[in-house]
Amino acid sequence: MSVYTRKPFLRQALAGITRMKTSTRHTFAAALFAVFSLSLGVCGFTQDKKDGVVDLFVRFSATDGTPLEGKLSLPAGAKGQVPVVFYLHGAGPRTVDNPIQYRDASGQLRACRYLDFHSRELARRGVAFFRIGKRGCTSDSSGRPTIDRSVFSKATPNVLLDDYAKALDVLRQRTETDANRILLLGSSEGTRLAPRLTTRSPKGIIGLVLMGYASVNSREIVVWQNTVGPWRNVQKLIPAAAGGKLTRAEYDAAVKKNPMLVRIVRFDSLDTDGDGIVTREELARANRRRLDAILKAVGERNDDFLWQYLLNLSSAYLLEDWNGDPTYVTLLKLDIPIAIFHGELDGTCSIEGVREAAKAFRAAGKTNLVVRAYPDADHDLNWTIEAASRGAPAPFQEAFDFVARLVGSR
Repeated sequence: MSVYTRKPFLRQALAGITRMKTSTRHTFAAALFAVFSLSLGVCGFTQDKKDGVVDLFVRFSATDGTPLEGKLSLPAGAKGQVPVVFYLHGAGPRTVDNPIQYRDASGQLRACRYLDFHSRELARRGVAFFRIGKRGCTSDSSGRPTIDRSVFSKATPNVLLDDYAKALDVLRQRTETDANRILLLGSSEGTRLAPRLTTRSPKGIIGLVLMGYASVNSREIVVWQNTVGPWRNVQKLIPAAAGGKLTRAEYDAAVKKNPMLVRIVRFDSLDTDGDGIVTREELARANRRRLDAILKAVGERNDDFLWQYLLNLSSAYLLEDWNGDPTYVTLLKLDIPIAIFHGELDGTCSIEGVREAAKAFRAAGKTNLVVRAYPDADHDLNWTIEAASRGAPAPFQEAFDFVARLVGSR
């Protein structure tokens, strides 16, 4: 279970499936195993100058003096200032690389830098890519993330917004990039913050790209992820569940096609009444215990529980946006081009929220919102290490092409 999760998207979204019947701690540990067990593959986009990218590290301080680090990836051989995409992360601890661990064919543990994929694809289109690590989030000598809880726990949405605003000011001063051609790319949590950052500091921002759109406040997302969301995850794994129920025979047929399913979720863990059929309502009831535990922890400000079981988040983080307005309320204040890319089988953020945003724009007579919905895509928009090594799923290519067209028209 995660709030606005982003990396790795499908694998994190699956975390809501295997949490029934046993204690919260045991089931969440099982979910984390499922997350990393799906990371197998070859990282086909190791980043260096040969891949058409030159990386520069940018260090600066937040308004309260907290040290922050940014990474600016430029198209190799670029002449003059280039347009730039500024990336706003999903929830939880994030570094400038967002590394994913996986095991290679020999079983050796390796790491793949997720955000290098973005920089490579954008560089191919003549666009730079900028991101910062969240406060308290750095990497050790091996590239693995290290988190200072005392610092990161202070990263509420408003604090993150301040950090992003300071980073945006730093970016505007860079001589390598065009301060009048900046796009914000928000991912999950970042789709909530990108519109707010634009209204707060609009200079030079010519468009928004929102991937895995978080349409509502943290309370509504937590509830949705533990009621409706888990079944979306099941549907993604097993298309036969699309009608709202799954039989043992359908599950076994799916496992025959993809034996890895057994490592992700077992039928018996879903079939809580043992009748050989799992329904959408049954899964929601099974997740109720977890939802109640999360809501109780938030109400009691039990940050140790939330840190362990909810993506290293804090009650202060959640409560700050506990009753916030829908994201489209802020989006409607903007007149720049906006594009939402969202999977209909996203179990983390609802496709219904995307449709509500589109409806709100139509009602307001505004035409600056483009929506791309993908029937078989999850919160990751079907990104995997393997897919990235082959050039990436269509939603990412279409998002990057949207960027290229927009900067090319300015």
